Amino acid sequence: MWGYKRFFKRTSLETSDYLKDDCLSVNCMVGVVKSHTEGPKIYSIPVPPSSMGHQFGRLLESGKGTDVNFEIDGEIFAAHKLVLAARSPVFRAQLFGPMKDQNTRCIKVEDIEAPVFKALLHFIYWDSLPDMEELTGINSNGSSTLMAQHLLAAADRYGLDRLRLLCEANLCKDVAINTVATTLALAEQHHCFQLKTVCLRFVATPGNLSGVMQTDGYKHLKESCPSVLTELLEYVARVSEHSVSLCRHGNEAILDGSDINGRRVKQRL
Repeated sequence: MWGYKRFFKRTSLETSDYLKDDCLSVNCMVGVVKSHTEGPKIYSIPVPPSSMGHQFGRLLESGKGTDVNFEIDGEIFAAHKLVLAARSPVFRAQLFGPMKDQNTRCIKVEDIEAPVFKALLHFIYWDSLPDMEELTGINSNGSSTLMAQHLLAAADRYGLDRLRLLCEANLCKDVAINTVATTLALAEQHHCFQLKTVCLRFVATPGNLSGVMQTDGYKHLKESCPSVLTELLEYVARVSEHSVSLCRHGNEAILDGSDINGRRVKQRL
């Protein structure tokens, strides 16, 4: 019994010494963290904008390394397969897909005019629209609108969504009585819903409808997209209701809570 107590006491003392040593070792590992405050940055390195489009555009102009040709109306356009495939899913399938053209030395392109294809290539390489007046050689809004219409159709054909939106934006800015009907038909055929809405509102505006109905484009619209005439009649009826409401209640109260320009207004109680 005495030996057991002596052993237990000795073990307890050794454990206590171990814990003391361990605590000392932990205390020795405490470090000091230094902090500092950064002053204002007075130096900066300017980064120029991306020049990738310019470089690829110069590559197209130089004609170096071209490995595919396109023939449109007897005119030849040389290009690079990899660039076309990277930019357009349609060109990618045509040049590298399972059903790719066997002869890429000269691919004939139908249903597209040479200036339009040239503008298409310009966008693919430069990532921007070309100067329409310089491209057509005609200084007039009508020629620019016509080129934008054809280029929109080409953009939809080759799956260039950004180019299609750029053409839509330009056509929205240049909407006019003598071109709006053809633009409306184009918007319907290529599912350009924003452009279609702009055209419908323009035609339905009082004073524009009678002028639009006298154009050749309106005749083309009736033949190619007769369903659009129903939507046009709905817009005309809505504008007429707006006009009646404006005459009765002033500039605020209209039937669907918007004015003839489509802006939301507060209805009169």
